[in-house]
Amino acid sequence: MRKFDRPEIRLGRMELQIMKVVWELGEATVHDVKDVLSRGRKPAYSTVLTMMRKLEGKGYLEHEVDGRTYVYSPTITRRQVSHSMLGDLLDRLFDGSPELLVSSLIEQKRISAKELREIRKLIRERSGEK
Repeated sequence: MRKFDRPEIRLGRMELQIMKVVWELGEATVHDVKDVLSRGRKPAYSTVLTMMRKLEGKGYLEHEVDGRTYVYSPTITRRQVSHSMLGDLLDRLFDGSPELLVSSLIEQKRISAKELREIRKLIRERSGEK
């Protein structure tokens, strides 16, 4: 099993949606996040506020005060989150086996022929093949 130097980053669905908005905007208020999330389902302001405070408590967001408004910015990157969450998924669900993960994706037909070509290209580049 692989373990990461940094503590695992675990985000729930709503937490991840909020982080995606903050990453996209660079910094965001609760209203900014609520407005973007309202394009789909409509979360309450208080729900978004609570979630952003929790994300800050976990160390994933920080804020500055602009007048009476909190402006949040990320303290972690998308890459850190994707690596940590994928590593966790790989460890917990596939016993640390990348082969089982890829096999599962292929069996479910979630990888197109074009994506398979790109994956092969990445593998060749990583292994130094031409």
